[in-house]
Amino acid sequence: MRNKIIGAIGILWGGAILLRYFLNRNTVAGDSAYASGQKAAVVFGALLLIVGLYSFAKGMKKSDTM
Repeated sequence: MRNKIIGAIGILWGGAILLRYFLNRNTVAGDSAYASGQKAAVVFGALLLIVGLYSFAKGMKKSDTM
C-alpha cells in the first residue's frame, strides 16, 4: 500500500511539473540562472514521474500476489 501512495504522489507531482513546463514555456532572455533552474526542475519532474510510475507499478504487482 505504501508503494501505491508514494507512487501516486510521484506521478502527480512529476506530471504537474512537466505539464506546467510544457504549457507555460516563458523563458527570461539573458537570465541564465533562471533558465538553468527551469531545466533542473524539468529533469527533477521527469525523474519523479518515472520513479512514481515504477513505484506504483511495483505496489500494484505486490497487491496482486497477496
